[in-house]
Amino acid sequence: MAVPLSVPISVRPADDKTQLTGKESVASILTRWQTTLISDWLTRTKSSPELNHLHLSDEERTGHLPRLVDDIVARLSKGTFPTQDSDASTSPAAVEHGRLRKRQGYSSAMLIHESRILQVTIFGALHKHLSVLDFNQLLPDVMVIADEVDSQLTQTMESFTDASLKSPKVQLVKPKA
Repeated sequence: MAVPLSVPISVRPADDKTQLTGKESVASILTRWQTTLISDWLTRTKSSPELNHLHLSDEERTGHLPRLVDDIVARLSKGTFPTQDSDASTSPAAVEHGRLRKRQGYSSAMLIHESRILQVTIFGALHKHLSVLDFNQLLPDVMVIADEVDSQLTQTMESFTDASLKSPKVQLVKPKA
C-alpha cells in the first residue's frame, strides 16, 4: 500500500496578482531561440511552392532575418503599446531586404508570402514556449510583433518597388535631340 504524502498543498487565492517566478518576456524568448526560429522559417519557406522555385542558398534566403528579428526584439524591449503608425521602427534591414529580393528575382507576392511565414513562425515559437511566457504582457507583445512585421514588409515593398522603378528596363520618353 502506498504511503500518503505529507506535503502541504498551497492554494493561491483567485485574486492573487503576484507574478509566478521563471516567466519570460516575448523578447527574451525570441532572442534566446532566434537560431531555431530562423531554421523553422527556412524549413517553411523551402516547403512553400510560392518560394522554393528560386535556387537560393540558405544564407541567401535567411541572411536578412537576424537583423529583422533584432528589430522586432528592440521594439518589444521598448515596452510600449502600439497606438499609432509612427510607433513602428525604421528598419534599414527591411529596406535592404527589398533591394536584395528584387535582385534575386522575387515578386511582390513572394515578399508578402515570406512575411506571412515570418509571423506564423514567430507565433509558433511563442506557442511552443507558452509554459514560460509572461501572460500579462503576451497580447500587447503579439500586437507589437504584428505591427513591426507589417512595418518591415511596408519598408521592404517600398524599396523593392523603388528598385524596380529605377532599373533601366524601358525608356518611356525619348530625349530631345
